Amino acid sequence: MSRLPISSLSESLPSRVLASAVGPHQLLTLPHLIRLFQEGAMRNTDRLGISTPHLMEAHGLTWVLHRQVITASRWPALGQAVTVFTVPTRTERDLITYRDFYLLDEAGRPIITSTSAWVVMSLESRRVRPLPEPIKALLHDLPPPEQHLPWPDRKTPTPKSVDRSLNFRVGFAQLDFNNHLTNPAFAELMVEPLGADYLTAHLPRRADISYHHEARYGQELLASVTETGPESFEHVLQRDGEVLATMASEWEAR
Repeated sequence: MSRLPISSLSESLPSRVLASAVGPHQLLTLPHLIRLFQEGAMRNTDRLGISTPHLMEAHGLTWVLHRQVITASRWPALGQAVTVFTVPTRTERDLITYRDFYLLDEAGRPIITSTSAWVVMSLESRRVRPLPEPIKALLHDLPPPEQHLPWPDRKTPTPKSVDRSLNFRVGFAQLDFNNHLTNPAFAELMVEPLGADYLTAHLPRRADISYHHEARYGQELLASVTETGPESFEHVLQRDGEVLATMASEWEAR
């Protein structure tokens, strides 16, 4: 891409990849990337006055990530300076707002991009609610469609069969301020059945994650994966047979 979709709603988050943000291969991992993007979104919504604390106090609502698609051309290494750039791009049916992310290298070139869909959830009913008026009124200076990252034209599939599975229990450190399993932990659990050898020798080129339901502290979860082609997989995270999240991933050897 030639330039970033800069508007008054965009935000840059300078950040340095630290030792705690990389894996055994000394490269940024998928869950840590999602954490960086999530921090960028939180900083942006806080500046705009529509962050989760603002929505909690004024409307009893919180932001919930519905879907995220990540495309990577290169993963930064330990100690490399990177910048997170984010901007909301559009809304749909007064229910969904879309946000694009860019991870820039030291020269300002995008090396990883992500588009995402967010909804607001009632803290009382735990159900999706329409976007409140302050959000809709604010989202007027949006980038034109030609500057949006492409959105997938189909849903994230649920595996029809299972090659490998692992069981997990949700821990306290995996919870966020909404008191449910934090977004990066979904990807973290879903890639685990691939195994340490595979994860060390390969890097994701694309990950398409759909979040369907919450997971709470102490709940038993099952992460499963099936291979769908050369270096491509379908993943699912379940609780007692209920699908909590699905992911389609593509990888390449390091």
